[in-house]
Amino acid sequence: MNTLLKFITCGSVDDGKSTLIGRMLYDAKLIFKEQEEALIVDSKLGSAGDEIDYALLLDGLMAEREQGITIDVAYRYFSTDKRSFIVADTPGHEEYTRNMAVGASGCDLAIILIDATKGILRQTKRHTRICNLMGIRNFVFAINKMDLVAYNQEIFDTIKNEIYERIKIFNYDSIFIIPVSASKGDNITKPSNNMLWYSDKTLLQYLEEVAIITDNVEKSFLMTVQRVSRPDHTFRGFQGQVIQGSATIGDTIYITKRRRSKY
Repeated sequence: MNTLLKFITCGSVDDGKSTLIGRMLYDAKLIFKEQEEALIVDSKLGSAGDEIDYALLLDGLMAEREQGITIDVAYRYFSTDKRSFIVADTPGHEEYTRNMAVGASGCDLAIILIDATKGILRQTKRHTRICNLMGIRNFVFAINKMDLVAYNQEIFDTIKNEIYERIKIFNYDSIFIIPVSASKGDNITKPSNNMLWYSDKTLLQYLEEVAIITDNVEKSFLMTVQRVSRPDHTFRGFQGQVIQGSATIGDTIYITKRRRSKY
């Protein structure tokens, strides 16, 4: 049975989030012929040289292409024979963390990218925590740019062990850690010939098969405040997105502030 999976890609800036999803869509032949032709032409106009810049499939804003980063949340809808997907490709820059939080709301799973050459960074930790606060209980940690570390298993294992140690403080239903190279296509839709030491599923295969546990128990009201509305000096309101539950007139609402953490 074909089910819907809503997931988010996040992590620190330049970890390869847009490239990962672009590569997945390209290799799985989930784009139209016209999109493929435009991608090839646009890649030649950019800084990627003769190589295809798969991030261009998602970085649609002119400002994003000029800066080479994701600014807004880009939603993409695609389907395979096994499942339908909605992916929210979110910005990694600290300045746009609010946009990332908006993208996380309503998602069932988070793909958190980690640059193999840099390891776990502060923004990686922040995004993991935000996803968990938004109710996400299924995590995929994609250790990207393995080609830049010569597909070294020891580097992957070191990062993997650190992930398992840090994830202990969160509530989660599933966790999957995979070594990939988004630019080269390793372990995205096909097993990598460069990492024969890895024998688990590819990223797309895992996304097609992962079971999402749904909780039908009524949840308390939770809304993330994204901005303060002050049309004049007599009114102050709060705007945001309802993550779960509902509220009615007369209910008591508690406002909490996110506490800083070392993680």
